[in-house]
Amino acid sequence: MRHTRKHFKKRGRDDLPMVDMEREVRDVASSNDVRTLVQLFPEEIEFLLMRLPPVTKVEDLDTLSERLSGLGGKEELGFSPLFCPLLIDAACQRGIFPLALSAGGDRYIFAPKLHHHRCLTQLEPPVEGFPMPNDEKEGKFQVGLLQVSKKYLCGRNERTRARSFDVFINRKEDIAPALSLIVSQHGENWMCRALRACFAHMFLNQERYRTKIVVVTVRRHCYGADSREKAKTAGEGVRDFAEGDHVEEGDLVAAEIGFIAGDIYTSATGAYSLSGSGTLQLAVTGEAMRSVGCKVWDLGMAMAYKSQVLGCVTFPREKWLRLVREHVADTSLAEKIEGRLREKFSEGVAVRTLFSLTDK
Repeated sequence: MRHTRKHFKKRGRDDLPMVDMEREVRDVASSNDVRTLVQLFPEEIEFLLMRLPPVTKVEDLDTLSERLSGLGGKEELGFSPLFCPLLIDAACQRGIFPLALSAGGDRYIFAPKLHHHRCLTQLEPPVEGFPMPNDEKEGKFQVGLLQVSKKYLCGRNERTRARSFDVFINRKEDIAPALSLIVSQHGENWMCRALRACFAHMFLNQERYRTKIVVVTVRRHCYGADSREKAKTAGEGVRDFAEGDHVEEGDLVAAEIGFIAGDIYTSATGAYSLSGSGTLQLAVTGEAMRSVGCKVWDLGMAMAYKSQVLGCVTFPREKWLRLVREHVADTSLAEKIEGRLREKFSEGVAVRTLFSLTDK
């Protein structure tokens, strides 16, 4: 098995320069204030105010849907020059996706997004509010539809050291490698440095926020008597790779970052470095979230593959907002679910084991 970068964003013919993600995360961990205020010129603010509703405080999020409707119903974004964990937490609790929007050059502004339609699938059906299905596939996640390659389903074998893959969730040592892989694949995009800092801070300080950040990683299994320690060590540093490099034991092959609000899991972004491991990433994420009590998987904007292989249905904006309000009402849910994730997956679960335990 070999790593691939063919799907990574390029600068001309070259890979993008590698971001020092370990340093970014260290800076976040050592900082008491990770907020970023982006400097905008008066004419830029005027331009934005003509097109998007401003979000300068938490209360502005409560009126975002109404203000977007007042703009003719076409827009989905608000804007703020401030990236702030408290504002992001509040947005997630209201069903508003924390996005960033390019403001020219290397500047980004916070752009909370309220989709016209949200793409959802049930992890524990039936969920009240979901439409009656037209067939057994509609509206619910079934891992078999993803057709994960058999090369990822091999069991562990200490004697032959057969290639096997493990799922880790919410290990602190995985946040830098996961973000590094994501930025390497997608470049500096909506998950910009200021937003990454907020996500990393919320991840490292879960107890301060109702929204729980989730980091999912898939790694090749490490063998040996000290396999647990080797797997831990493998996650402590960011390892770069070139096209065609062999996938070594402990190597990261897929990662996802998302968040939990109530018992709804929302996928934010992800990346992969091995053919077929993007599909694997989706499969293990869905199965893992289902195994710890998440009832709904939110996949954001509608795309064909989401309905075809993930069983997604679309919720219009107001219906989505009602669903979120109902599912975040119990303020203890997300904390319990995140605790189960760490308890179950922090030391790694074999992909084969995960699928066999949660297959439905």
